[in-house]
Amino acid sequence: MTHFKIEVKDQPVLEALVELARRSDNLAPAMREISETMLDSVEESFDQETDPATGMPWQTLSPVTQALRTEKGSWPGKMLQISQGGLAASVQADSGDDYAEVGSNKPYARIQHLGGKAGRNRKVEIPARSYLGLWPEHQEEIVDVIQRHLLKNIQNG
Repeated sequence: MTHFKIEVKDQPVLEALVELARRSDNLAPAMREISETMLDSVEESFDQETDPATGMPWQTLSPVTQALRTEKGSWPGKMLQISQGGLAASVQADSGDDYAEVGSNKPYARIQHLGGKAGRNRKVEIPARSYLGLWPEHQEEIVDVIQRHLLKNIQNG
């Protein structure tokens, strides 16, 4: 799986995670819910074709790419969703006792997210079409998940 490190900078999310870790001896259930929420956020990014961190729409495909896709019958359409087995479908959630993550096994996942030089001799510039990150509503949902697990730990212990 291609991994990216996404830092959480949302203060309420950070504070809630620290408190949950301090009060809980089993974070796995919360981490599972958080990873599922992260996956929902990625799916929203693909659906909206928008960077969740900035709210800015992705840069459209180049005229050359649009023409190639038109010939193949896949344009107009979603930019990063050409096939059912493509990038959007490849993003999976995973979690454990102390982590929640989403990632893709596609070798081109990183360049689509971050942008950069691609193709033969790295002659083509791919713009970043960031799809990893949290939409504000998903940030709030993660805080709710953590608070719910905190409350359950307080009530049980």
